[in-house]
Amino acid sequence: MTWQQTIDEEKELAFEDGKEAKAVETAENFLREGLPPEMIARCIGLPLERVMQIAETIPAESIPKKAVLTSI
Repeated sequence: MTWQQTIDEEKELAFEDGKEAKAVETAENFLREGLPPEMIARCIGLPLERVMQIAETIPAESIPKKAVLTSI
């Protein structure tokens, strides 16, 4: 592997990490707004299981009891 290939691979990994971090941040924001996890998973492209894991990290008082939208 050349030096340039190593750099290119590192750039790609960093880009993917950034996309994941942004998706998690967006999911957190949507959860705080009361959107259903299923809708968030569909719209962002994260697995539902990952959205549920993210929901568990948010204090319950930060998430509305009822979702704003239940279906479309």
